[in-house]
Amino acid sequence: EQVYKGLGEMQTLATGVGDLKKVLSNVKTRGILGEIQLGAILEQILSPDQYEENVTTRSTGSERVEYAVKLPGEDDRTVYLPIDAKFPADAYAKLVDAYDEGDSAAIEAAGKNLERIIKSEAKDIRDKYVEPPNTTDFGIMFLPFEGLYAEVVRRGLVETLQRDYKVNIAGPTTMAALLNSL
Repeated sequence: EQVYKGLGEMQTLATGVGDLKKVLSNVKTRGILGEIQLGAILEQILSPDQYEENVTTRSTGSERVEYAVKLPGEDDRTVYLPIDAKFPADAYAKLVDAYDEGDSAAIEAAGKNLERIIKSEAKDIRDKYVEPPNTTDFGIMFLPFEGLYAEVVRRGLVETLQRDYKVNIAGPTTMAALLNSL
C-alpha cells in the first residue's frame, strides 16, 4: 500500500515538473523568473533605499536596467551599479542534453553557442547600461541557476567578460558576497 501511494506521489511530481517545463519554455517567463529571483536576493541583502528597479543609467537612450545598486559618488551624487538578470535556458539545456548523451561534438557545439550568447548578453549590458561617471565602470550579469553560473565559470568566461565587456557574473550564491565586497 505504501509503495502504491509512493508511486502516486511520483506521478503527481512528474506532472508538476512537466508543468514547470511548459512555463519555462516561454522566453518572457524565464526572464521574469530571473528578475524575481534577483529582486528577492537584493531585498534580503540591501535596504530599499540602497537600490532601485528599472533605472535609466545612461544620460542618452531610454534603456532601463532591471536593478541598480546606489553607491556614493563625488559631490553627493549617486553612482549606479547596473545588474541585469540573464537566462539563456535553451542554449544551456542543449549543452546539458549533450553532456547527458556523451556526444563530444554536440558538447563542443552547444558549449560554443552558450559562450557566444553569454558574450552577446555581456556586450548588451555594457552598451545599454554602463556609462561612467553615472555608473560604475562595470556591470553585473546575474545568472539565476547555479549550474549555468558554474558552466560559465568552468569555460573560463569570467576573465573574458571582465576584460572585454567590463561585466562581472554572479549566481544566486555569489550575489550576496559580490555585493558585500562592494
